[in-house]
Amino acid sequence: MTRVPALVGLALRELWITFRLIPMIVLPVLAGLVEAVVPPELSGLSAVGGAGFWFATSLVMAVAVVAALGAWSLASERSSGTAAWVVVRAVPRSTILVSWFVALAILLAVGIGLGGIGAWLTVLERAETTPDAIPFTAAVGASLATALAAAALGLLVGSILGRRSSALASLIVVGGVLGLAVGGPLATPPLPTAGLGVLGDLDHVARPVSDAVRSAGSALAAAAALLVLAAALMERRDL
Repeated sequence: MTRVPALVGLALRELWITFRLIPMIVLPVLAGLVEAVVPPELSGLSAVGGAGFWFATSLVMAVAVVAALGAWSLASERSSGTAAWVVVRAVPRSTILVSWFVALAILLAVGIGLGGIGAWLTVLERAETTPDAIPFTAAVGASLATALAAAALGLLVGSILGRRSSALASLIVVGGVLGLAVGGPLATPPLPTAGLGVLGDLDHVARPVSDAVRSAGSALAAAAALLVLAAALMERRDL
């Protein structure tokens, strides 16, 4: 695991020189700014509820794109021979997978964190009184955990399929599943996708903090399980 920081740096460099890093950060940040351009009368929600709803809805698209780009990146490493070159130098395949997950996690944490700050600034501007930031922060944290599980799913797909097919499959599956998590059947805690449901329905959730913590825990457990499965499948694939 001592090789992970070096491989994470290589993964981030690869994303940077191929310009994939830009949408991975910019889209989650823009998701937090959507509420700022939506007139308050159109949302029909409080300042906190409106920011949470539009942030969660926009994150569905942003996270789906990140998962698709992650799948494309890992599949490209396999098809180009880069992964094989690294494995020949006594680096386990699971280490390559973990390094890509850590790289995606860093970008998601930065993007969603900045997006959350932007959404909260909109809340402070529009709210008549200063609202409690803890429920909103907990919901954003749970949404980040959901995004990490989505990234792990993208890497799972990228470990077995080609570049285009893995990116398309990840985009459709992640977008569809997360779409059902915003006001849909997958918004019920403690499902791994419920973090987005809590964020999108902050006006009506009775226990937003506890629901967010429960969903975050299940999302992180799902991410770990997906990574273990991806590692097992990657061991059986030709590089």
